[in-house]
Amino acid sequence: MKKLCILLATILLLTACGNENDEQVQMSGGEEMRIISLMPSNTEIIAELGETDSLVGITTVDDYPENLSEDLTRLDTFALDEEAMTALNPTHIISHASGHDANADIITRAAESTGAEVLVVDDAEEIDEIYGTITDIGSFIEREETAKELSESLQQEVEEIRNQYGGEETEDKTLILISTAPDIYTAGENTFIDDFLDTLNIDNAFEDVTGYPAVTSEDVIAREPEIVLSTLGISNEELTHALDEISGLKGAAITEKENQCTPDPNLVSRPGPRFTEGLTAIAECVYE
Repeated sequence: MKKLCILLATILLLTACGNENDEQVQMSGGEEMRIISLMPSNTEIIAELGETDSLVGITTVDDYPENLSEDLTRLDTFALDEEAMTALNPTHIISHASGHDANADIITRAAESTGAEVLVVDDAEEIDEIYGTITDIGSFIEREETAKELSESLQQEVEEIRNQYGGEETEDKTLILISTAPDIYTAGENTFIDDFLDTLNIDNAFEDVTGYPAVTSEDVIAREPEIVLSTLGISNEELTHALDEISGLKGAAITEKENQCTPDPNLVSRPGPRFTEGLTAIAECVYE
């Protein structure tokens, strides 16, 4: 169960302005940066800051931006290959708090043998902390000004979304669905997905729990959610089937297509520069 919780949290912490200066940053002494990114959301930030060409290693689940080179070394963060990391001769390694403890020894040894600097990015528990992540990465890879511009642009987008939907409100409670099998997992407070709902005046059916807990079918039934926000990346038909398989939910409101929000899961589960697209997708699903 503990391993499954870690897996779900890591996956979760799995449209902004473009950078006009895509020149690869050179470090003092003329050495080019060689970055290993161990979290997809951080890879997206690095790319948005104009350092795609500096990437030498990414995770096995990185899929954005779409122009990521096929030559990049793919690293499995659940079985990190120290030898492969060291062979990349990185100058910068960007890890993530959600999985760093499990890989700390490997990362430390790889950094010591190559002289790489290491940044451990904190888990973002709310939207404002995503801006902090962007700033931290920008400073780490010497893209401070671009990071500042990106953060300001995203903040402006969020404000525009708030203004567009600020007068909207629903009494319907929403179930954030992270997993249905083998256990039902949801998201509560201290998660940026919950902060998405708060920003849009949408009630989270499990707003009184913390993090990404496992819940029972009885818990879900008792909360009587009228809307489901799925991060499973499946169709409405598949979602309905998955919900019908849960004891007591067959025929419930959330099994109906019109009450289901099925956005691109990466837009609502990765605390990266595309999160405003996820915010918009949720708002359009619930209010339009």
